[in-house]
Amino acid sequence: MNYLKLHTWNIGYARAVEIQDELRKRLILRAPRKEPRLIAGADASYQKRGDTFYGAVVVFALDPWRVVERAAAWGRVSFPYIPGLLSFREAPVLLKAFRNLSCTPDLIIFDSQGIAHPRMLGLASHMGLLLNTPSIGCAKSRLIGEYREPGLRRKCHTRLMHNSVRLGTVLRTRDGVNPVFVSPGHLMDHEGALRWVLKCSWGFRLPEPTRQAHIFVNELRHSMNR
Repeated sequence: MNYLKLHTWNIGYARAVEIQDELRKRLILRAPRKEPRLIAGADASYQKRGDTFYGAVVVFALDPWRVVERAAAWGRVSFPYIPGLLSFREAPVLLKAFRNLSCTPDLIIFDSQGIAHPRMLGLASHMGLLLNTPSIGCAKSRLIGEYREPGLRRKCHTRLMHNSVRLGTVLRTRDGVNPVFVSPGHLMDHEGALRWVLKCSWGFRLPEPTRQAHIFVNELRHSMNR
């Protein structure tokens, strides 16, 4: 799978913020033009006290749901941990993993934020632009915004708001578990993001594509650090 080279990666804090402000203007927040047939989940992991990152992608086909391909990659990371600039640490290794795919997903769900981000360009939005593919952020925690706690039953949800702007949806994917924070990444709208996260959630808190990517990337990290 190919990706667009929209900027360089050997940069500092100030330039990274400028890039986010520039790329945010390119986001398209609308429903996909076609129903996805291949849905990927992506996640990254790293060794504590180390500079090696691991990225994994798991691609599912629908009807029936089944894994059709997995891909992974790893590499050294030099960009420091700075809240709000996570994509500059994780995106390079994730792009390597996507490049190792032989198929092209129609939709990608990331264990991260989409537009629910201080500059409306979380990892899911950034990667959606680079891959030119519909993307959704489904994060386990809130980065920005205010919301009312949704009901305790599966499918209950409320809006995530900031300065009267909707940034995402706070969604209960399973009865009684903590909600997830869903937001459009790129080439996606709020309703579509909510619908597809629910469709991909089968009894666990996380959507199955990102859950499987999380399992895969941690298996990879453990196997390479024995």
